[in-house]
Amino acid sequence: MSEDVFFNPGQSISSDFDYNKAYVAAQIYHEKVKKPVLVVKEEKDKPYIVFNEEAAIEEEKQEKLKNAKQYKVVERIDD
Repeated sequence: MSEDVFFNPGQSISSDFDYNKAYVAAQIYHEKVKKPVLVVKEEKDKPYIVFNEEAAIEEEKQEKLKNAKQYKVVERIDD
């Protein structure tokens, strides 16, 4: 499954070049806020970035994709 999303990088929760570290940060944040979290990647040789999915989508609706970058969804944590 390849899914592209557009987010403002300033809204990220954390980022890391190591997928496992980014995934752990996403799990911790998900447990804390009980909301869907995305681990995304812009392109090869760029860090994995963690976003609160709902907050980022709402931000982008209000901003009309201003300053947004395109990312590929690597993992969605929502259970």
